[in-house]
Amino acid sequence: MEDSSSLPFDHFNPTAHSPSKFLSNLPSRGLFSSTVSSSNPGGMRVYICEHDTSPPEDQKIKTNQVNILIRSLTLNTQKGDSNLKDVKGVASADGSRKRAAERVPDGRGLAKRANSQNSVNQEVSDNCVANKDYRSLTVEKLREQLKKIGLPIKGKKDELIARLRSKKC
Repeated sequence: MEDSSSLPFDHFNPTAHSPSKFLSNLPSRGLFSSTVSSSNPGGMRVYICEHDTSPPEDQKIKTNQVNILIRSLTLNTQKGDSNLKDVKGVASADGSRKRAAERVPDGRGLAKRANSQNSVNQEVSDNCVANKDYRSLTVEKLREQLKKIGLPIKGKKDELIARLRSKKC
C-alpha cells in the first residue's frame, strides 16, 4: 500500500493530493482589489469587492438573538462606564472612596444654581455685611467684594476671607 505523501505532485492539478482539495469545491467570491488607498499611510488597506456579495438563495443564516442581546448590553454598559468616568472624573477601581454626586440633566439643578447666583450677587452688591459666611462664596465673588472695598485681590481663599473680615464697616 502506497502512502499518499509519496505520490508525485501534479502541478496542473494542485488539489489532487494536497489539503487544499477540501477547499476546491467551495464557492468563489471573486477577486478583491485595493483600488482605494487608505487615508492614513501605513494603515489598513481598503478592499472593494468587484462582484455581488449577497449570499446564495438557498443559504440560511441562523442568528441567536440571545447572544446578540447579551453582546449589545455588554457593549452598552462598557460604553456607559466610560461615559460615567468622563462625567465624574477618575472612578475608583475598588469603590472604597466616596462616589461623586451625579449631575442633574433636567432644569431643576440649573434653577437652583441660578437662584443661588442671584443671592450671591445681592450679597456682593452690599459693600459690607456683618457676620457674613464668606466660605460659601466663590473666590471670584470674594475678589469682587475686595475690589469694591479697594483691597488687594491676590491670594488664596482663606487670605481673601481674612482681608474681608478684618475690613468690617
